[in-house]
Amino acid sequence: MTDSLSPGFLTRLGRLDGRVALILGGHGELARAMAAALADRGAQVALAARKLAQCQALAAEIAETFGARTLALACDIADEDQVAATVAQVAAQFGRLDILVNNAGTSWSGPPEDIPLSGWSKVINVNLTGAFVAAREAGRIMLAQGSGSIINIASTGGLASFTPDRAQIVPYTTSKAALIHLTRDLAAQWAARGVRVNAIAPGQMVSGMTLTVPDDTVAAMRADVPMHRLGEPLELAAAVAFLASDGASYVTGQTLVIDGGLTLR
Repeated sequence: MTDSLSPGFLTRLGRLDGRVALILGGHGELARAMAAALADRGAQVALAARKLAQCQALAAEIAETFGARTLALACDIADEDQVAATVAQVAAQFGRLDILVNNAGTSWSGPPEDIPLSGWSKVINVNLTGAFVAAREAGRIMLAQGSGSIINIASTGGLASFTPDRAQIVPYTTSKAALIHLTRDLAAQWAARGVRVNAIAPGQMVSGMTLTVPDDTVAAMRADVPMHRLGEPLELAAAVAFLASDGASYVTGQTLVIDGGLTLR
């Protein structure tokens, strides 16, 4: 890092002017906060998911609020051809790709002895294989550029195991643990070629799931957290903006845990 310690140096390190970001899993509370954070730092933002209308609505909101150039695309993260086409289209439309956020995810719950292979495969295909394909396609572009930042949204579930009374989500936790190791492996492969790969492991966040579950369930989740509250989407988004920026230029292969102290227990 050659930037001098002159007034405003931290602000300059955090700026993303001229950079292009693609968020897969591009709708919902977390995607909205991440897109806003990247656009607020100056990035142009593409949003992609199966639900095109929701991506379009969010893209329009981000463009209007932040004056950012945006793009919405339909993409099934479990379909290799669609992922490859989406990454290629973003690069073609914007002329480059600097930031990839792998935010798409799914889960399957139940006793492991009862989980069908179809359920296991669904979770692995979305949470792990889809993330790999997206990173591979984006990585090719970033390696040619000599720079880029890939951010995988993992989970504290990838760092812990649960007894049946707490959770029965073996496909999900396994996929997120593998995603964390994939992050490290890709970082090791690409570090010398200018592409950084990091992960974020959120804990209990205020998102689509917690907005629909019973109040007593949310209260129990909150009680598990040493901070005694759930995380806000903005707290995740700030970490995404940091890892995407030059402020994290010497950070690769890391998993940033954002959980209010949940994994301290």
